[in-house]
Amino acid sequence: MSLQAIKNKVRKDLRRLIPEFGDNKENFHIIKLKSRKNFVYDVSFDNKPQNLPKEFVIKVFNTKNIVSENNILTRLKNQNFHVPKIFVLKKPYLILEKIKGDNLCDFINDNLNDTKQLNELSSKLKNQIIHYIEKLAEWLALLHEKNIARKYGSEENFVLNKGDTRLRDFIINTEDDILFGVDFEDAYEGNNLDDLAWICCSLLDTDPGIFEMTEPKHKMELINHFLKHYYKTNSSFQFDFNYLAEKIIEHLNIVISRRNLPYGQFNKTTFLQDIKI
Repeated sequence: MSLQAIKNKVRKDLRRLIPEFGDNKENFHIIKLKSRKNFVYDVSFDNKPQNLPKEFVIKVFNTKNIVSENNILTRLKNQNFHVPKIFVLKKPYLILEKIKGDNLCDFINDNLNDTKQLNELSSKLKNQIIHYIEKLAEWLALLHEKNIARKYGSEENFVLNKGDTRLRDFIINTEDDILFGVDFEDAYEGNNLDDLAWICCSLLDTDPGIFEMTEPKHKMELINHFLKHYYKTNSSFQFDFNYLAEKIIEHLNIVISRRNLPYGQFNKTTFLQDIKI
């Protein structure tokens, strides 16, 4: 569907809730954003609408997770997490606050280009990258700590996992030193190590990473900082190296399949020989 067709559909579907969409003029602009499962658009009006900011995000769900994401965002907002504010829910549309800043994935990888280890960076830049990796560790540690659940018939503690957790799902506002989490459509209750494994995977599989270099020492350093700070923030959770390693391998194989990369599947033995966490 072309952007013009999308604009026309948005006008038709949302004009009763947002009267400015009913104007018969090109008074807003729409840009498609990257999204793995649903359609996400950046919307900006020439003039501020009466009940919305001038810029916001429209998420169009083609899955059944719209209510779940709405409920989780509401819960996290009430727990004082930095997440987007919800403006409008009208299936399949979820209209959200636009979070301004840099996504953590680009911030890290753009600064690590042409390097092999963190010590090649200036002291200021190295400390800044570590600072935001540690803020991410704190963010997830608090998410898990504040959202523990017990399942009937099980003695194991489960936590709210963000699910399919990628560096790109976090936006940093360097001016205010705030880290925001976005995209909770895949959230579920499970082992806290699942989220940690996804972050380790995201550090390893994004360029520069294991698909571009034999031994990405800078990424391994960041993984160590991330895990150590997570357990410093939340020492009550148990660490299981074998479970974490198996999950990282599982997630890397998902990424290989998802991106149709020309690599065979990882297995635990060869992975642990090549990568030391």
